[in-house]
Parts: sequence; structure tokens; C-alpha cells
Amino acid sequence: MIADSVHHVEQAHALPAMGIIPDENPSMYLDVPTILDPSLAPKDKHILWIEFFAPYQIHGKEGTGLNGTGWTDELKNRVADKVINKLNDYAPNVKDSIIARRVESPAELGARLGAYKGNYYHIDMTLDQMLFFRPLPEIANYTTPVAGLYLTGAGTHPGGSISGMPGRNCARVFLQQQKPIETAIEDAKETIESTIRSIFKQINNGVL
Repeated sequence: MIADSVHHVEQAHALPAMGIIPDENPSMYLDVPTILDPSLAPKDKHILWIEFFAPYQIHGKEGTGLNGTGWTDELKNRVADKVINKLNDYAPNVKDSIIARRVESPAELGARLGAYKGNYYHIDMTLDQMLFFRPLPEIANYTTPVAGLYLTGAGTHPGGSISGMPGRNCARVFLQQQKPIETAIEDAKETIESTIRSIFKQINNGVL
């Protein structure tokens, strides 16, 4: 993560909720996926992915831009320039190293993925929508009122990012309902094996 201060991190999360683009001294998250998978880019080249929090609906721009959100190509590229300029303060060679770039506004992301208000977490990662409140208390256990219909993805616990946990948790619920005894035995086996591995690891490390 790149940020000038904790205050700027707080602004990066708070201002978009008010429809304000936090592009003065912007904070950002970075990832270079080609470090793990070089095939994503030509030889000796890399992909830099930048995540910058911005509002879906820009305050004061209602009814303009893409889908009435206020976002335009000119605006998104102007914001992207500010983000790159800030990153260049920390990595002085990055700006001149860019061969091509693709900028996607929250409005474009929402249209491409069908994500509500451009939120790729499906719903906000806030305390009132986490754990047994995600996405709603009535369907927080990956089941729905429709028989045989299960719910998973970023809108279920533990939320977004690529952890695989929503899918695994949903699969466990499905298996428990289909084969409760076999699943309980398998869960107990995994718990015992994990405990034994932990004990031996502590012994090898001289903890026990």
C-alpha cells in the first residue's frame, strides 16, 4: 500500500462514501501479478495493478457521465494521472516505464461485472454486513429459502478478495446437509490431523 499518512488512508476510505474522489495526495493498493505468473506479459515486461478507492456516484455530478454517475473518460484519466504522479514520488521510474495502461471507473466496473454500484465485494465490507450479517442474517449460512439453492461469493462471509473461503464454506454447508454423518467424521479427521501437525511443528521448533 502507498499512502503519505494514516490520515490519508482514512480519507481514502471515508471520502468515497460521501461521493468525493480522494485524489489529493491519493492512497492506493498495488500488485504485480507477473511476479508470480510471467506469462501475463511479454518477456521482461510486467503488469502493475493499482486499486484506488473512488465513489460510484460523484457528488454534484448526478445525471451526467456514464449511467448518470458523473464518470467520464476525461475524468477517470485525470484521476489516474494524479494516482500515477503520487506513485512516482515513491517509485521515480514508474511513470516513464509505462507502455500502456487501462483505467476503469467504478461505473465501468459495475457495468462490466453487473456489480451493484461498482462494488466488486457485492456489498460493503462494514461491521453491519459482516460475519452472520453477510449479506443478511436470514441467508448468512449460505442457504436460501429456495430448496437446493445455495449462496456464495464475495457477498457472503468472509467477503471479497480471492481467498476461496466463501466457496469452501458453502461447499461444507452443502455436504453437511447432504451427508451429515460422513461430513462430521471428515471434519473431525481434519481437526485431529491439523492438531497433530501443529504439535509436531512446535516440538521441532523447541516450543514443547
